[in-house]
Amino acid sequence: MTLELVSPDIEQAREAALRMLDRSRRTRRELERRLGEQGHAREAVVAALDRLARVGVVDDVEYARAFARAKLARKGVALRVVRQELKRRGVNEADLEQGLEAFAGGAGERARAEQALAPLWRRHRALDPPERRARCAAALARRGFDYDTVRDVLDALVLTDSGA
Repeated sequence: MTLELVSPDIEQAREAALRMLDRSRRTRRELERRLGEQGHAREAVVAALDRLARVGVVDDVEYARAFARAKLARKGVALRVVRQELKRRGVNEADLEQGLEAFAGGAGERARAEQALAPLWRRHRALDPPERRARCAAALARRGFDYDTVRDVLDALVLTDSGA
């Protein structure tokens, strides 16, 4: 076992990062930004976060997975919205792809759109059919679903709704 000498600056940055992570999960970029704002030297921040990444405390792939799982379970949004939010939070493309691979695929996206559509369809039941369809389509589009998915789930719902 080798003893790694750590400068006080690195140790202070590591402790500050751990305090931030104790409150909530954060991406590596968010931690870098916040630690820099607190006045920690860039080199100390990078070294501290590298150490935390080696032991699995800072892991953007796992962050992306957990964020997507929570966001998709709680809100009826498209994976595209989750992807954009993770990019905004600083998750790089490789970590993003690896973290979201379990959620990718047309069947999952369609199921999320159907789940988001159900309460919208009920909410607008008093409207005439073209207006009801237009409002639901607009709401799904605002949640990030692409045109083809919106059209498909609306077509399927209208067919089952009129056939029942």
